[in-house]
Formats: sequence, structure tokens, C-alpha cells
Amino acid sequence: MNDGALGPIERPALAWMAERLSTRILPDHLTALGLAGALAASAGYVASRWSIHWLWLACAGLLLNWIGDSLDGTVARLRRIERPRYGFFVDHTSDLFAQAMIFLALGLSPCAHFAVAGIGLIAFLMAFVYSLICAKVSDTLRITYFGFGPTEIRALLIAGNLLTLWRGAVLDVSPWFASGAHLGSVSLYELFIVVISAIMLVALMMLALSERRALAGEEAGRAGAARPEPLATGQALLSPE
Repeated sequence: MNDGALGPIERPALAWMAERLSTRILPDHLTALGLAGALAASAGYVASRWSIHWLWLACAGLLLNWIGDSLDGTVARLRRIERPRYGFFVDHTSDLFAQAMIFLALGLSPCAHFAVAGIGLIAFLMAFVYSLICAKVSDTLRITYFGFGPTEIRALLIAGNLLTLWRGAVLDVSPWFASGAHLGSVSLYELFIVVISAIMLVALMMLALSERRALAGEEAGRAGAARPEPLATGQALLSPE
């Protein structure tokens, strides 16, 4: 299930690119491109410790990561060359490594403290694991939660990078808060990571409770339907031969 806020723009863009892509480029090539983009984005974030202009590389890497990660499945479906189990494994394994690299590199950059980037990675991993659990129990793979998913994360990171490049420095938002002096320096990246992670945690708890109730009701109904009818009073336990 992919109902991200950028979906109305993303889906037509992916379809347009997939229709014009050379047939020599296969889904596996696009998956590799996505991983290469994640490596480039990670390198850009780490290198921004020495020069903020390396965030241009991070932006380019995030864009390549989006193209590769989002287009591989679209191309497979368009050409009718899907390999469901293989595609599921490769796509989600590459996503796991790519997002982990990006968050860890963000924590090594001047954009966010490592501990805050770690909170963002934990939130991503919780959503990732919950999606796989739901795929197992309900045959529904959820990619986005309340309009927010990997594409939206990349878009926010790119927007933050461009704002930082425009200003020439990472924006400190601690003056926005009454207790800003006690918080120390808080970057715009960190503000978004903490807010989105908190919302994600609450959303996952609500979804988990809702799914639990739904599954309990379904399986209680199945158990009731499978239970044998009780014997009527006076009915023989053994039928006559």
C-alpha cells in the first residue's frame, strides 16, 4: 500500500520514465543504481563535515536512490517480468542497507547529532519491521503511514540540504523555543527527525492495536465456525450400527 503525500506526482513520473527506459536496463540495474545513490548520499553527508557544498552530492545521491528504488518495481510490472519472491527480497534488503547508510551518515554530518540520527533510524526500522509483520499476517505490504514514506523522507532531506546550501550553514532552530538556551544547538534536521519519529511511534502503536483487534475477531470467528455442535440431551454418543 503506497498512499504517500507525493504519490499523485510520483506515480505518473515513474510511469513516464519506465515507458521511455531502454529495454537493456533491467530492474536489477535500477536496484543497483538505488544502492549507488545511497552510497553517494552517504558520502556527501560525511564529506559535508569539511565543506557544506558536499551536500550537493547528497542531493544527487538521494535523487538517484529514489529513481533506482522506485523505478525497479514499476519497470518489472510494465514489462511483466515480475519475480515476486526474488523482487521482494532484493528490494527490501537494498532498502534496509540504503536507509541505514543514509541515516548513519547524516549522524556523522554537521546536519544532525549522531544520537538524533539514530532515533530516526530506529523509527525507520520499526516501521520497516512492522510492514513485514503485516505482510505476513494480512498479505498487505504497507509502504507509507498516514501519507509519509521513503519518498517523503528523501524529499525532506533534499529540501533541508537545499536550504542549508542557500543559507551557507545549518539552520539552528533552538531560538524558536522558550527553553532554547537549555537545549543547546538544535538543527532543522533534528527537529524534523524527532517530530516525525514521535508521530511514527504513536501511529505504529495505534495501528498495532487496531490490527490486533481485527485479527482477534477474525480468528475467534473461525474458531467458532470450526467448533462441533454440542450433542442434544439424550442423544446417543454412538450411532447404531
